[in-house]
Amino acid sequence: MRSSNRQYLVSVDHLRAYAAVLVLLCHGTQMISPFLRETTNSDPRGWLYTENPLGTLVLEGHTGVALFMVLSGFIFTIGTLGKDVHYGRFLGNRVLRIFPLYIALIILGVGAHKQGADLLAVVQSLAGLGNLPGSLDLGAVSKMWWAIAVELQFYLLFPLFSRMLTKHGPTALFKLLAAIAVIRTLVWASATGSINVNSMLYYSLAGRIDQFLMGMVAAWFFVHHRARFRGLLKVALATTLVTGAVWAFNQTHSFQEGHATRLLWVDVEGALWSLVVLTYVATVTSTGVVSRGIAKVGEMSFSVYLLHYMIVTALISRRWWIELTGRPVVDACITAAAAVLPLTLAAAVVTYNGIERPFLRWRRAYLIPDPQPTTPAEPPAPKPALVSPR
Repeated sequence: MRSSNRQYLVSVDHLRAYAAVLVLLCHGTQMISPFLRETTNSDPRGWLYTENPLGTLVLEGHTGVALFMVLSGFIFTIGTLGKDVHYGRFLGNRVLRIFPLYIALIILGVGAHKQGADLLAVVQSLAGLGNLPGSLDLGAVSKMWWAIAVELQFYLLFPLFSRMLTKHGPTALFKLLAAIAVIRTLVWASATGSINVNSMLYYSLAGRIDQFLMGMVAAWFFVHHRARFRGLLKVALATTLVTGAVWAFNQTHSFQEGHATRLLWVDVEGALWSLVVLTYVATVTSTGVVSRGIAKVGEMSFSVYLLHYMIVTALISRRWWIELTGRPVVDACITAAAAVLPLTLAAAVVTYNGIERPFLRWRRAYLIPDPQPTTPAEPPAPKPALVSPR
């Protein structure tokens, strides 16, 4: 995604593509597999678990959302570190990036699901509070909108965080992270009734802000110490660490059962994805055909993210899936990869070029240029003294 406010990094679009595909495969597999295993008397509402570490990246592919959040903090900081931001223009660019497709979905979704919409719900969703009770509930159409709300809430705070990082370095953000973690833990511990850990940590800025801030810290290290994180071995190590952590998360049933360890997981997940982003962006600079193809998917990742859930739901409602192996989870994953992904990419090409891209061209520079140093005017040269002839 190119912008006049920062250098283009093809590797960032690679990671956007990876995050979008992870989320798509997760939803496709988790949502389709219950219908394929109906004859096994399995609970169709049950979460899927596997001892295969690579398989957990699919089953827990919601971790791609954390990668998106880290990338947001990272890429904005790359462009603004050490510079002042024009707040109005920054927010205006974010509106041009998010709202054209978002508003199109709201208009069409309300038309089809009028029972889940009223004026206050529409206003609340447009105001960046779509992850709170009372916002629009339009079934599969609005299922992914909570992440838009979290992103918009972060955008309001980013210029402040950027100035903190510029003035005081990453130490200031680490102190902020520690304070947030302490307050969040106290809120959780002091709850007298049952508290929905997913609502607190997964669907709100209260849990996601750590991942944005860690992405910003990763950008600081990228700018100042890029060479130290360069190397395919370092990329492999970071990827192995995040895979192992996601596997452990799956094995402890943490997503569904809401353990207290979730309070720590938001930071572990954010830190490991930040390391992946830092090493990958520092290492990968290829612009070949394959690289450009993956980057194109990353460029359309917003459309992919918002549209894929509707496509999964449409396939399920028509009982269209692929049964090749007789193994419900494997066949569900195959359906997600061979049917949901290409259909979503085809739809994303249309929505990106027809709705998103025209408005992206209207974005403006939001970095405030450094003031030009003023040099004092040189004093006029003294007039030559008149010498009277003898």
